[in-house]
Amino acid sequence: MVQKIAPTPDLLIASRPRQRCRQGLALALLYLVFATLVAVSSYKLSSLANTTIFMGLNIATYTSNKFSIPITVLLQGSTNLALSASLPFDAKLSLSTLVYAQCGKRNTTCANGFQSTSNQLWGHVAKALALVPRFDDPRFQDPTQTVTIQHINNMSGWNKPTAQISIAGHDMAITCMVKRATFYLASAPPSTAEVDSIAFCSLRKYDSNWVCENDADLDANTYAIRASHGKATYLGVAPRSDVYLNPGYLATFRNGASTMRLTTLTFFDEYERGILRTLAPWDVLPAASCATLNLDTGLGWLLHTQGLVTMVWESDALMLTNSVVLWLLTVYLVALQLVFLRHSVVCCVPVYMSKTVVDLAIVFVSFYGNANLQTLTTYLIKRPSAETPAYYKWLGPAQLASIVGITTGPLIQMWFNPRLVTQTWLLLVCSVGNWMLVFVLEAFVFPDMSKTVPGPCGHATSSNCFSFDAIARTSYLSGVAASGVVFLAILCVYAHSAYAASVHSSDVVPMTNSVLEYLEIPDFSSVLTSPYGVLVTTEDGRVGVDNGVLLVKNMLQVSDAALTRTSNVQYELLYRFLPTTWLRTIFSRAIGSIRIVAIEKNRILHRSSYKYLDEMALTQREFSPYYS
Repeated sequence: MVQKIAPTPDLLIASRPRQRCRQGLALALLYLVFATLVAVSSYKLSSLANTTIFMGLNIATYTSNKFSIPITVLLQGSTNLALSASLPFDAKLSLSTLVYAQCGKRNTTCANGFQSTSNQLWGHVAKALALVPRFDDPRFQDPTQTVTIQHINNMSGWNKPTAQISIAGHDMAITCMVKRATFYLASAPPSTAEVDSIAFCSLRKYDSNWVCENDADLDANTYAIRASHGKATYLGVAPRSDVYLNPGYLATFRNGASTMRLTTLTFFDEYERGILRTLAPWDVLPAASCATLNLDTGLGWLLHTQGLVTMVWESDALMLTNSVVLWLLTVYLVALQLVFLRHSVVCCVPVYMSKTVVDLAIVFVSFYGNANLQTLTTYLIKRPSAETPAYYKWLGPAQLASIVGITTGPLIQMWFNPRLVTQTWLLLVCSVGNWMLVFVLEAFVFPDMSKTVPGPCGHATSSNCFSFDAIARTSYLSGVAASGVVFLAILCVYAHSAYAASVHSSDVVPMTNSVLEYLEIPDFSSVLTSPYGVLVTTEDGRVGVDNGVLLVKNMLQVSDAALTRTSNVQYELLYRFLPTTWLRTIFSRAIGSIRIVAIEKNRILHRSSYKYLDEMALTQREFSPYYS
């Protein structure tokens, strides 16, 4: 039957293909950018993982970089104490008892059972104020006075017990917070240092709405009181500035029985069962605020403090080797596109990758280890430090987004295999869209969704154990969102193919086209999703078929005279870049003869033969981008 060839509209056939690069090369270069981002981010993440990284000065305030004390159950109590009354001191108790007290989540029975112990220990701190010479307010040393002690404790096992000591009708109060510290006599070497829990107390205005606040002026006197081994001891006094907003400073406490040197300990905080740990000398004494405390969520007991932070991020799913393999593979495929398919609509990258398991393996490994990346990203966004490069927090999102971007096209192509997806523009749009979607989710949306809450510990030596409460569900949500884009793209390919077929129903490729003859098919419906994007106008006005379509059969044109299998193309590619004829000849003989299909005047011939590389006219830089 003779088929009528209708005039081909401009939207159907691309003209003058020799004079411009087309969609295939644009998509290939985009994938090269993605692969480079994957390689660079993986390399940098590998340098951060499983080693100590000094992050610099970390400043936590009430409004930014918030440090919320983990609360399992809140213990709040109040008691009255006559300073003249005797108060027994159980030798088994100490201020460390307050620090290490622990109850289960919302276990109010456990917390209430600790109430009397808290009252007793804070009572000894209040009575110890009488030991301070030249105290700021002697009324708190008057044995005829009765003081009211309000106290609070977070009961998580590493606590910040705090109290306000006040006198009825008096406008001043004493606030104390118990912290662990190391101290030794100024006349003794540091090797003699002891570690214990110390109550640091200062005078401030009485607060009738007090919950946990202990802030004071930087020049306010801060008194150190130790209560252990059945007695309370006054260690000395120092300006608040020596122990607050001054991490790592060796403070001198005077006016006690002996002059003491005192400094903070190195505290270990961990996140997500030890995926990320920080160690830092924080301020000996932070300031606290409960203005935003929410008893339902247990959040809002905030600290204003500084620390010199070192981070350890543990990860065993960094894919450095995989990312290098992916980058090398992409570079190779882009080189093929540049040399052999520069003017083609078809991109060889998704076609080749859809026939391997490389992309699926990398996507699986990426999302399997995404909780580690999200932990790092969320921590760096929520707890920024002065000397931490700002781009660190983008490394995880950039890596995952680029992996998703570079595998979007292959996954769409995989769905339609063995047919070739010719809607390259759609692959490009969806790849960019998926990259943007995943990056925004991982870099902005998911970190903001997570709140820092008490969590299980992965290391016995950790001081505080936190979890980011959203990571358990957000670690895979990017995959769900990206899969939705891929699914939508597949539907768009079907819809566009059906639309193009209905619009151009009268436009057909003649049966005499050499591609149809070579493939022995009556039309392209069995090998292409739509032929209408790969047709070109030949120089004599006939219909030509883009030479990238034969990738569907693993064939590629390497010169005006030769068509060969893609498994041989690496030899032809390397041959082109050899600098001298002598080297090309040696290389050609070393490889041996390769089977090729002959091409003549843009037509594929039903003739194959074996030729050496130097017999294929491979040094010809430009050849026809279509078959007639």
